[in-house]
Amino acid sequence: MRRLSLSLKIFLGTAAVVTGVLGATLAVTSFSARRSADRAIDRGLRETNARIAYQLQARQAGLTGQLAIWAENRDVVGVILHDAVGAGALDQAQQLSNRIGARWVQFTDSVGVRLAKSDEPAAQRIDLSGSRLVGAALEGKPDAGFGVAGDTAVIQVMTVPLLQAVDRGASARGVIMAASDIGDSLAREMGEATGSEIAFYAVDSKGVPHVSGATIPSEARSVLLREIAARLMREPGAVAPAKSTPAATRAAAPLMGAATARTTLDIAGTSYIGQGTPLLDVGGQPVGGFIALRSLDAELAGYHALRRSLLITGALGLLLAFGLSLLIARQIVRPVTALVAATERAAEGDYAAEIPAAGGDEIGTLANAFRRLLADLRDKQALVDFLGGGQQMTTPISMGGDPNITMPLPGATMAAGGLLRPGQLLAQRFDIKAVIGAGGMGMVYRAVDRELGEVLAIKTLKPEIIQSDPSALERFKSEIRLARKISHRNVVRTHDLGEASGLYFITMEFVEGTSLKELVRQRGRLPVNVLLPIAKQLCRALEMAHDAGVIHRDIKPQNMVVEGDGTLKVMDFGIARLATRAPSQGLTQVGMVVGTPEYMAPEQLLGDELDVRADVYSAGVVLYECLTGHLPFSAPTAFALISRVLEETPVLPHVEFPDIPAAVGEVVMHAMAREPSERPATALALHDLLERLD
Repeated sequence: MRRLSLSLKIFLGTAAVVTGVLGATLAVTSFSARRSADRAIDRGLRETNARIAYQLQARQAGLTGQLAIWAENRDVVGVILHDAVGAGALDQAQQLSNRIGARWVQFTDSVGVRLAKSDEPAAQRIDLSGSRLVGAALEGKPDAGFGVAGDTAVIQVMTVPLLQAVDRGASARGVIMAASDIGDSLAREMGEATGSEIAFYAVDSKGVPHVSGATIPSEARSVLLREIAARLMREPGAVAPAKSTPAATRAAAPLMGAATARTTLDIAGTSYIGQGTPLLDVGGQPVGGFIALRSLDAELAGYHALRRSLLITGALGLLLAFGLSLLIARQIVRPVTALVAATERAAEGDYAAEIPAAGGDEIGTLANAFRRLLADLRDKQALVDFLGGGQQMTTPISMGGDPNITMPLPGATMAAGGLLRPGQLLAQRFDIKAVIGAGGMGMVYRAVDRELGEVLAIKTLKPEIIQSDPSALERFKSEIRLARKISHRNVVRTHDLGEASGLYFITMEFVEGTSLKELVRQRGRLPVNVLLPIAKQLCRALEMAHDAGVIHRDIKPQNMVVEGDGTLKVMDFGIARLATRAPSQGLTQVGMVVGTPEYMAPEQLLGDELDVRADVYSAGVVLYECLTGHLPFSAPTAFALISRVLEETPVLPHVEFPDIPAAVGEVVMHAMAREPSERPATALALHDLLERLD
């Protein structure tokens, strides 16, 4: 059975404690917070309902008082009752409506026939005595109730008797009737005073509610109406008529039914607790109502009052989890102690420490990584020892193309014709110190950057290469931009592309060491323990380049330098793109360098589209040459070489030299598979295969 990872063990133990503690804490907190929110909402709804009732009563009393003053005005009464045409009564109704801010005002005579209505100048003289409000006023009793205007607005209606002079017995000579809107302004006023959301609604003749005024945004009112129709209006108190109330009582206080039960509503993504109250006409019939809403989400903010208990409970859970984690962490001490001892030995140059086997958890992963590190250090030390066992020479950087024309030329002086001489200043910045090599694409110089004071290598490009293909320079610039992105200890860093007096050049890192080609030429076959660190460093360099989108296309030992400390440097990333032939050009066209055919993959020789597996093949050829001391294929002409590469299979390294482990030879042959699909898919995959050989 697979062992649990260390992190999972700690997690499970910690989670068991923390989950239990937090579960209990959240239960207590949730209960306390909800109870606190419920109390706050109850209190808020009671206060809101009382405030609205008080405001409606105050409005009713104020309007009734103003109507009574108007009704006792002897001149006004005279104009109204003795106006045969009705113009005077209409004028008085409009004046009164404007003064008290009413929706409308109308007058009747002593038998209840309408004389005028402020908002309808052409209103007919109809009998209104059948209205309870008018009838009560004709009996000398002020009255009030709620009604609906236009099926969509709820209104507050008041009537007062229109009296003759008080000294004549104060008998009712007519009625003043006024209606006041209950709309958005009242809802906003109440909302600001109570902190609640408030909506007034009217019920039309079909029993459908309509918002008369509300603090809720317009876009959310349709949702509110659905909630009112579905919940509030189904409550008995919202639709059943109330008992008859005397006119005196109605005049003293607004007619309101019993509040409905609390209900939860979801409006525009916010949860509310709402409570409705019906508004009644003089017959006790609901004609609308209002609903007060308190945000449950806002009220639950009171949860923060319970933060102390949450923090205390959480702290206890963390303490318990910490103790459990300490117990589990003791399992780490033993393997870590072994790793520390191995590290101390490695710091003193002893890479032979044995790392004890660990499990499959993170400590085991760390141990395996450290084991691989020690193996790499041992291999690198073997490489350094190998390099120190023979004559060390410095090899210049080559430019690709013909591998046999790279040569040391210390202190050489070049002829004219675009070539540089030691002592010349290039681009007013680079002091040419020496010619260190030549290749198929140009010359290589050691120079000093006067601005930075650094030694670097400068490669000049033959003008004929640029001239032979007008698009070559742009392709080359593109490749240089990609190559500059590669920053790795195993890659010679490309700095910049420059131009001076028509001469294009590349500045790059200056490397001193032994080229891999020269190392094989001098020392012959490389031992496996020397080859493996070289091979793995090559794979790391290729992996970094491929990740940056660069395919080298000219991997060969001439383009690799082994420094004295065993570090491999791969050169000329991006250079090979300039050397790619056009489809219409031949393989051996003068001035066009296509790479080194002996190291090229079959698809590259055929001019097919390339991917990273072409570099994997070339790396395999390099490893084959290092193991055997010779190339897998050789021929007197390029075409004969291509034929052999496409048709023949090279001798297996471990067959030719039995001292080579078969596993090593098989990895090399795997990298050199003729079909790209049969090779390791990436340089990293090849690296992993080599890693397993240690």
